[in-house]
Amino acid sequence: MSEKNLPIKIIMQRKNDIKRNQGGGQDKYFEEYTPELQKEMVSKFENILKFYDEVFEENKFVPAIGKITVKEEAIAKSHKPNYLCKECNIIGGGELDEIYIKVTKNTIQDTIKLIKDPPAKTLEANLTVVKDINPVFPNEKISKELIEINNQGEFGKFKEKIKIKLFDFDNDFDNSQIKTYVYSKLGELGLMAGHEVITYGKKIDLLKVSVSSFDDILNISKINGVKSINVLQDFSMPNSNVEYTNIGNVFDEQEYRSDVCIGIIDSGISESNAFLENYVVAREEYVDRRYQNRSHGTFVASMIQYGNELNNIPEKEFRKFNFIDIIAIPNSDLNYGERDSINEIELMEIIEEVMQKYSNKAKIWNLSVNLVGKTYSNTMSDLAIFLDYIQDEYNVQIFNSIGNLDQLPLREWPPSVSIGERDRMYPPADSVRAITVGSLAYHDSANSMVKANEPSPFGRRGPGANYIVKPEVVDYGGNISKNYKINGLGMKGLDVNGKIIEGNGTSYSTPRVTKKFASILDEMEVKNALLAKGLLIHSAKMHSRDILDQNSENIKYFGFGIPMENASEILHCSESEVTLIFQQEIISGTHLELVDFPFPKSLIRDNKYFGEIIMTLVYQPILDENFGVEYCRTNIDVGFGRMRYDKNGELKFNSDVPLEVSWDDKFEKSRVEHGFKWCPVKSYYRNIKNGINLGEGWKLRLDLTSRNGLNIDRQEFVLLVTFKDSKGNDIYTDITNELKEKGYSTNNLKTKALIRERHKA
Repeated sequence: MSEKNLPIKIIMQRKNDIKRNQGGGQDKYFEEYTPELQKEMVSKFENILKFYDEVFEENKFVPAIGKITVKEEAIAKSHKPNYLCKECNIIGGGELDEIYIKVTKNTIQDTIKLIKDPPAKTLEANLTVVKDINPVFPNEKISKELIEINNQGEFGKFKEKIKIKLFDFDNDFDNSQIKTYVYSKLGELGLMAGHEVITYGKKIDLLKVSVSSFDDILNISKINGVKSINVLQDFSMPNSNVEYTNIGNVFDEQEYRSDVCIGIIDSGISESNAFLENYVVAREEYVDRRYQNRSHGTFVASMIQYGNELNNIPEKEFRKFNFIDIIAIPNSDLNYGERDSINEIELMEIIEEVMQKYSNKAKIWNLSVNLVGKTYSNTMSDLAIFLDYIQDEYNVQIFNSIGNLDQLPLREWPPSVSIGERDRMYPPADSVRAITVGSLAYHDSANSMVKANEPSPFGRRGPGANYIVKPEVVDYGGNISKNYKINGLGMKGLDVNGKIIEGNGTSYSTPRVTKKFASILDEMEVKNALLAKGLLIHSAKMHSRDILDQNSENIKYFGFGIPMENASEILHCSESEVTLIFQQEIISGTHLELVDFPFPKSLIRDNKYFGEIIMTLVYQPILDENFGVEYCRTNIDVGFGRMRYDKNGELKFNSDVPLEVSWDDKFEKSRVEHGFKWCPVKSYYRNIKNGINLGEGWKLRLDLTSRNGLNIDRQEFVLLVTFKDSKGNDIYTDITNELKEKGYSTNNLKTKALIRERHKA
């Protein structure tokens, strides 16, 4: 392949590409509307009224919560029973088929009147959508973790670590009423002594209490307005699995010191490690010295700074980054010394304080820690919601490890069916805004559990909450033998004194990706984190095509693959491989249509189109934790394909470049689980080896969808489109010439490498 030294083209937005959306369709019935159905729905609301009778009698201003379950075939937003919820407003959701509604005595009675005498056909259609309507029952509020802890006889350890979340009615008066009501009920149970309220922005609002027994949990679950009861989870460093090695001095004397600064929230970087200490520009210690064990944080930092050199991974660039060292995680190794722990709320407090002080200096943060022992859920974890808030509030990008398996046996490859969900990822890897990193083996042996470039035996997997792709990417984190020894199979890093050691873990694959992202950002003249994220993931897809093509299930383990090693290759084109960037926005009520999209002339042969087309879409959807699995509130879809006349002479368009994962099921649930719907990173790919017939040109279309009831002005996005010719023809010149001919305005993606070349000339 020709050298990558040509600039990527940024396509500017044109006014005539913005098209108005057409109106929606008619009301849809999912079963026959009958008097029996009408009576059944009235009965369900009457049952809710009866269930909350004592609440309403005590205080008519205190709202309660109903739960509507819709039929699977009616999950799509266009079928939400909005008219039915005209009086009992929708306030959130749980699973894909669950809708939470605010109910009072008056609104229930008004809804019953509506059902008995429907003023519109829309209400009739709404009733056919409904599978069931119930109050929120006490047993639904107690987390699986809490039940499991109690069943295992471990509840006593967590009696002082109970966290309670209340329903949010998106109304200050209602929220004030429910908070006063819940607090009074907790007071009657004697549970408000020493309570603690935890609030961060509008996203996190928790109540921490102490209880005496599991009976207290059962009593809390009976209180109206309580949404969930769980335990505060502790963080600890991953189990130390290192071996000393001796490979001599491997550090290359070439060095370019970047002005990009990386924050590391971990156990700390050792002051005794001369190879790293000179790069620490700021340090905060949140752990008492007697509980500090900086081994893990030092290894993490060494993977950023020297990972390629230590592991003999080829590299053309030798960037070194400054660090902000946040010592937040105490020692948990009994063999090392005194131990301590930190819970998720304490970590939140540290992260918030750190961001207030350092987010202007460091826009990239490595967090190679996870909650241990957390049973995975399809709804967002509190810590992930918090990290999303932090990244939005302080405009930073966090990199988080997907977590390690902490119980034997570890996973072989391909994985055994018996492992089930035991290897699903640990929070906060479910953070939507964070880039989550999985792990691959770099070395193998006759006795290793997996082969090189297969998922590490200890690494967890996706998908994330809401079925979004997690991990987004992977990198090398190590391997292990069948008798659970490193034996030269791990990744080499530095210990607290600067000696070379071997270690294993997703903690060590994560900083490798952090470095690659930092290198991309450093090389860009105009820093843009969303574009850098898109480039990172796009490069992973380009670099890992064979992995993704083997099995659609691989995406749960590999994400979109392993990013390329050198930023200059990611940020440039070659003659036979051309990348275009669309860094644009879609305005609500419109879609984008580029009807004259250029297709490389060199890829047209014998009246057919050929070539490889790779597309990556990234955007930052609006998020709302009140809606459970529907946490991501906006969605963008891309279509790219030929325009052709049908038999009636009408010009039609169908996308010729499909999603990496497609679905056969027409229902929304399947589209979410298997088709990337509502996923803020989407991947499209086609290798046209045998050619497809010519059409009337190509069209690129992008559509914006928002969740039920959400009004937005616009949604920004980054779309990367790469054309590749396996025959090595110069398609770069084709594309650039056609863009000019068709009236596209373009800019070159400015990089330091291009500026250096210009200065040489």
